[in-house]
Amino acid sequence: MRTIRADVVVIGLGAMGSMAAWQAASMGASVIGVEQFTIGHARGSSHGGSRIYRQILFEGKEYVPLARRSLDLIRALERGSGQTLFTPSGGLVIGTEGGPLIQDALASAAAGEVAHEWLEADDLRRRYPQHAVFDDDVAVFEPGAGVLRPEVCVSAAVEAAGRAGADIRTGSPVSALRVEDGHVDVTVGEERFLAGKVVLASGSWTLDLLPEVSLPLRTQRSCLSWFTARGDGGAYGPGRFPTFVRESHDLEGWGIPDIDGQGVKVGVGGAAAGKRWLERPEDNWHDPSPEDLAPVEDFCRRAFPGLDPRVAKASACMNSKSPDGDFVIGPVATGGRVVFAGGFSGHGFKHAAAVGLACAQLALDGGSEFDLTAFSPTRFEEPR
Repeated sequence: MRTIRADVVVIGLGAMGSMAAWQAASMGASVIGVEQFTIGHARGSSHGGSRIYRQILFEGKEYVPLARRSLDLIRALERGSGQTLFTPSGGLVIGTEGGPLIQDALASAAAGEVAHEWLEADDLRRRYPQHAVFDDDVAVFEPGAGVLRPEVCVSAAVEAAGRAGADIRTGSPVSALRVEDGHVDVTVGEERFLAGKVVLASGSWTLDLLPEVSLPLRTQRSCLSWFTARGDGGAYGPGRFPTFVRESHDLEGWGIPDIDGQGVKVGVGGAAAGKRWLERPEDNWHDPSPEDLAPVEDFCRRAFPGLDPRVAKASACMNSKSPDGDFVIGPVATGGRVVFAGGFSGHGFKHAAAVGLACAQLALDGGSEFDLTAFSPTRFEEPR
């Protein structure tokens, strides 16, 4: 068996791992990046053509520095790759006045000093007639929000890592991961990688590689769906139709403008979405069923009179979720030689570039420029 030494091995080259490999290599480390499938594959959680980027973050103020730094890094990655990774569109948070979503959005905007605009129901109807608006609806508009292209972002980060000297392996599942005195031993096929640190960012497969680490993460099926306009399709492009997150009355969902001619991407949340928990990631590898799509078609029918409520295109996705909905980032295992990045709970992609930077810093320096306290893997441990 061939043995190769490196400073860092990054396992999983999806959203977080690709960025971690890019950042670690850019910091001068010798890096091996391992991906069991192809770059930008559709079997995990880092695909689907588009993802929302926003800095109004009702998930918590601890996410604001990650979101801001991520956009700076994405802009740098764009310049280096010559590809479009981010499309501005603005973003709406739609809810009832005094409702929790609107209150959280306003608090987040204030805490992060995010530019925003308040819209009453009539303002919303006039500016964005695509939406069916209730009389007690209000909205917070964020002009700096927009759309990230996940597959392009991941590919650009892997290519940048390669240019910085990283050794990228695809189609290469890890068969063994052992933490030993002074190093981590990673077996991939007929090769053995010995590294000072490992960044473990393999999504819903992550815990399979480190069974001695107990974290309460679960994987949930989450299907992606697109809808086409009945009339003027241009009304749903990024110049006229912002990204949105909505919780008003029983309408709970989110959406992304048509950035590539595939249609408007729409998803639903809450208990009505009926998203199933998975025993294994491989259980998600089948096309969406009518049962999967019924909740989002019902949402679209009631929320968008100008869209055909029949799904035009759909694909399967999944999310690794933590009990509190917050990320899990930090050292695990003996001596902190494994930096864990997981549990992104369906709202991670906008933060991916900064999470990758944080993981690279943890692996190489033992600390990070970000306060990661809220994301610590140790928060789930039983008090002694």
